[in-house]
Amino acid sequence: MNTLKPGQVYEITDAYIGKDKKLFTRVIIYRLTEKQLRERKKKQVYTECKTYSEKSKRLVGINIYVTNTPLEWVPMEQIHDFYSLRWQIEIIFKTWKSLFQIHD
Repeated sequence: MNTLKPGQVYEITDAYIGKDKKLFTRVIIYRLTEKQLRERKKKQVYTECKTYSEKSKRLVGINIYVTNTPLEWVPMEQIHDFYSLRWQIEIIFKTWKSLFQIHD
């Protein structure tokens, strides 16, 4: 983490996760730019009633993405965009469930 420059992306292409059955994944590590880091820390200040461990404070400057999509489908530079899009879709569905009173 300390060797990554702000805005730099690093990928571990041969990561496996799982206790019993090992699943192939890619791990993409993105170091935030100085501007992004300031924004994130600013948001954390406004989060009341939360205390952050030293480990959490050290990790505040990076985003870590774990995916099983092949590199040919989604290059590491586009992973953040896909995760952002997925998150927006989740928010839309949550809003619809609330508006139309749909419960699981």
